[in-house]
Amino acid sequence: MLSVRGKLLILILLCFSISLSAQRITLKGGFVKDSLKIGEDITFWMSVTYPEEIELTLPDTTFNFEPFEYSSKQYFEGAVLNGLVKDSAIYTLQSFEIDPVQYLSLPAFIINPKRDTTVIEMDLDSIFLQELVAQVSDTTQLKVNVDYQNVRRQFNYPLLWIIIGVLVILTIAGFLIFGKKIQRTFKLRRLRKAYIRFSEKLSNDIHLLRKDPEIALAEKVVSDWKKFLELLEDVPFSKLTTKEIMALEHTAELKDTLKSIDRSVYGKKENAELFKDFQAIEDFTQHRYQLIIDQIKNTK
Repeated sequence: MLSVRGKLLILILLCFSISLSAQRITLKGGFVKDSLKIGEDITFWMSVTYPEEIELTLPDTTFNFEPFEYSSKQYFEGAVLNGLVKDSAIYTLQSFEIDPVQYLSLPAFIINPKRDTTVIEMDLDSIFLQELVAQVSDTTQLKVNVDYQNVRRQFNYPLLWIIIGVLVILTIAGFLIFGKKIQRTFKLRRLRKAYIRFSEKLSNDIHLLRKDPEIALAEKVVSDWKKFLELLEDVPFSKLTTKEIMALEHTAELKDTLKSIDRSVYGKKENAELFKDFQAIEDFTQHRYQLIIDQIKNTK
């Protein structure tokens, strides 16, 4: 255990060492420009050279830069040369004060072994405030002209763009809020119109097939039916074979019907009851239409 005298001697040696190191520290800095405007970004630079055995820091965001306000900092750590380190930093500041001349000095901080700090100060630097409005002389007189001047009317384009912008914003907002409901309404209307056209044509074709089971007409009806199912089910029925259609989960009930139509259309076999197969097609399509319409209505 060290005696009180020994501890005191060590403390004196540490302070002497720090004092010698401090003498080798060079701290410089100042404003890049000699004048500023209120609220304008201004640059303050600082450079410090110090022995590499010292732990030294420069001001950060927690430092009080009054009368200036801190905006950002760029730090440049230098290399060691002959036992000395040279660090530098560039600070971007702003001022909202109206003093004609404003001053600033930034310190460097030496972190001592016991984690207390020694402050190294630089000389104050000054910067001038630019006056944007010159004082108006009291002797200034206004020249009065009361003669009528014919001024050409101009279209208020700024107002037009404001109106257009508001309409665009309202349209986008309306689409975001009611977009799904609008899309659902349009889809229901489109399917309803398509189904009415298909149903009317199918009923007429079934009536014709009852009178004359013409193979060419039957083939055309099958093609129209597949096109409508494509729109209704969002499945490419026109590209599917009869076997592929029957493999779908919801078309199992059409198995015998589609086979019978294929025998007549592709097998060229006459079938006086062919119209009944298309009546089954009609019933199936009506059921699928109503089911999908209900699904769309219930979609949130």
